[in-house]
Amino acid sequence: MSRRRNRSRSAIPSERADTGARPALPMARLLGAGVVLLYVAFAWFLANATPLVEDGSLINAPDEAAHVGYVRAIAVGHRLPMRADPEFRTYQWHQPPLYYVLASLAYSLGLPGLRAVSVLFGLISLWAMWSTARLLAPSKPDAVILATAAVALLPMRHAVYSSVGNDAAIECLFSLTMLACASVCLHGFTRARGIGLGCLLGLATLTKLSGLLLFPGAALCLILARPSVAARYRMMRALWPLALGLALAGPWFGLNVMRHGQALPISAFHAEFVNTSRATDWIGKRQVAVDAVTGDLLPGPTMDRASYSALIANWTARTFVGAYTPPSRAAIGAPSFLPVSFYACYAGLAVLGLWGIMISRPGLIRSGPHQAFALTAAVTAFLVLGSFVGFTWTYFQAQGRYLYPAQFALSWPWALGFTAAIPERYRRAGVAGVIALLVVLASAFALVYVAPAYSAR
Repeated sequence: MSRRRNRSRSAIPSERADTGARPALPMARLLGAGVVLLYVAFAWFLANATPLVEDGSLINAPDEAAHVGYVRAIAVGHRLPMRADPEFRTYQWHQPPLYYVLASLAYSLGLPGLRAVSVLFGLISLWAMWSTARLLAPSKPDAVILATAAVALLPMRHAVYSSVGNDAAIECLFSLTMLACASVCLHGFTRARGIGLGCLLGLATLTKLSGLLLFPGAALCLILARPSVAARYRMMRALWPLALGLALAGPWFGLNVMRHGQALPISAFHAEFVNTSRATDWIGKRQVAVDAVTGDLLPGPTMDRASYSALIANWTARTFVGAYTPPSRAAIGAPSFLPVSFYACYAGLAVLGLWGIMISRPGLIRSGPHQAFALTAAVTAFLVLGSFVGFTWTYFQAQGRYLYPAQFALSWPWALGFTAAIPERYRRAGVAGVIALLVVLASAFALVYVAPAYSAR
C-alpha cells in the first residue's frame, strides 16, 4: 500500500520543478540577516544626518517637506489635503492616501518617527525579495544572498528610504506582489492566494499611482499558472483578483471624481506642476550636453530629443546608485555626483552580471512555472520602465528612484548571471567579495559625502 502511494505521488508533475530540495542554510540566513541589518544601519545613519529642507528639495530626500505636510493634514487635521490647501500646504495632495495614513500613526514621534516608517517599509521589502528568491531557487543560496545584498546595500536607496515619502511603501508592495505571484506560479492558484494578490494590488494602488502597473503582470501570472487547466477557466479566475484590487481602490477613485472630475487626477496634476522643469525647457533651448563619464553639463550644441534622452539616461543611472544635493543647491534640488570610480564599480558589476546571463541563459530558467514568473516580472519591469520614459518625455525628472519598484526584477536575474559567471569553486568567495565592495561603497556615500555635506548646517 505504501509503495503504491509513493508511486502515485512521484507520478504527479510538480509545479516546483527544478527548484531542488530545500537545504539547511543557517549560514545563508545569517548572511542575509547581516546585509539587512546593514541596510537598517545605513538608512538610520542617513536619517539622522540629513536635514529636512523646507524651501526646496534634496535629490536624496525628494519632496520630503511636502510629504510631511500631507501626513500632518491627516494627523492634525484628520482629513486629506486638497490642492492649494490653505491650512496644510503640500503639492503632494494628488497622491493616494494609504502611506500617509500609516505614517500619521508615527506623527507624534516627530521627524525621526516618520522617517523610521520609510525604513521599515524598506526592511519588509527586503524580506519579500529574500523570500521570493528562496522560493524560486532554494538550492542557490549564493544567488539569493547576492540579489538581496545588491538591493539592501544600494546607497541611494538608503538615502531615499531614510526620508519621509511613499517610495519605500510602493517598492514594498511591488516586492510583496512579486512574492505572491511567485507563489501562484510555483504552487498553483488557490482562493486564498487570489484574495491575497487582489488585496496587494488594491493596497499598491492606494499607495501610489504606479501601483496600477502591477495589474497586467498579475493577470499574466494568474493566466499562466497551471497551464494544464482549461484556458477559459484560467481567464475567468484572473478577473476576480483584479476586480478585488480595483474595488479596494474604488473609494479613492470616487473621491478623485468628486474633487477633480477624473478617477485619476491627471489634469489637476499637470496644472499643479505647470512650472516644473519640462523637456520643452531643454529641447531646442539649452546649448548644453552631458559628459558621459562625469555627468557634468558642458557647453554644446542646442539640445535635441536625442541629447535630452542621453541626459535623462545618464543622470537616472547615477541617481539610481547614489547622488546627493548639497545645501547650496537645495533651492533647485540639483544633484551632486560622486567620483567616476564610484559609478565605475557598479558599472563593472552590472556588466559581469549581464555577461553571466548571456553565457548561461539557456540554463537559468528551465521549468514552466519559473518561465511564467519570469514573464510576469519582466512585464512588470517593462511597464515601470515604460512609465518612467513616458513621464520624463514630458517632465525633466532624471531620478532613478522611480525605477525602484522593479528592484527584484532587476537584482534577481543579475544575481543569477553573476553567480553563473563565476566558477563554482570560487563562487562563495566572489559573492563575499562583492558584498564587501558594496559595503565599502555604501560607507563612502554616507560617511565621506552625504554626512559631511550637512554637518556644517
